[in-house]
Amino acid sequence: MTLIQTVITDDLIIQVADRRLSRPDGSLFDDNYTKLVSWNTSFAVGFTGLARIDPTQKKSTSEWLAETLCDYASFEDGVQALRYWASGKVSQLPNRRGWEDKRLGIIVAGFDHRGVPLVAEISNFQVGAPLPVHPEEFACYQIRRQATHRTAYRITGAPLTGRWQANILLRRVPRILKQPDGITRAVRLMVALQRKIAGDNPGVGSDALAVVIPRVRSTPVVMSDLDAPTLNTVNSNFCYFDGAGYDYTQLGPHMAGGGWAWADFIGEADPLNPDNQKISMRLLKCPQPPPS
Repeated sequence: MTLIQTVITDDLIIQVADRRLSRPDGSLFDDNYTKLVSWNTSFAVGFTGLARIDPTQKKSTSEWLAETLCDYASFEDGVQALRYWASGKVSQLPNRRGWEDKRLGIIVAGFDHRGVPLVAEISNFQVGAPLPVHPEEFACYQIRRQATHRTAYRITGAPLTGRWQANILLRRVPRILKQPDGITRAVRLMVALQRKIAGDNPGVGSDALAVVIPRVRSTPVVMSDLDAPTLNTVNSNFCYFDGAGYDYTQLGPHMAGGGWAWADFIGEADPLNPDNQKISMRLLKCPQPPPS
């Protein structure tokens, strides 16, 4: 099962997810699947569980997330829409062999005009519990940090396997964030933690996508650096960490906002001339024109 790490501070949201899809028997199906969505450039949205959310298995869950969220401007409206429509989608799935596992967990984290971290999880299962008896019933949880901690974290999907792993997210990551180039180093540590867990859990992949949402953003766009795998605390931005090493290619999250939704964001730079760059993406949804 997917591993999504979400670190929450008063000034920053970091979300890191692997890119692996596994079959019900645990075998590898796809190691290059996007599980994160950037919503309104203000929130990072990740999911674990059902990779396809229609009976014909043609609609990917990540694309459905982008298409659903793009029509909503507020955090509360988007979260409630996900809860409502997820319930409807899962209730339409067949009850037959191959569809026993209908677990789906979605986490939304970021900042809006209120300037405080907003984090919610929509899920029809509890980690470590048996498969849900009524998978169409989704609960919504508000995630907040404890008053005694300046940082909080949330693990969605595959569980941590030791207290030392929790301490990395709760203690080491916040300390690194205070250091020079701390954001890139902190995310690299989270990716290293993911890869450590992947060594013991074949359902977790080694490739990772990270999305960073600062509380204060200088421009209303989502950015990335095609010259190197780096991140910043100035803009909403992302970075792809390939287990085989960096090759001037960035894979981005799906994008949603203002009635628009895009998928398959790919940025590439020429290694011999990094200023020679190209970007491609696929349109999922556009605003409906007003009735004539």
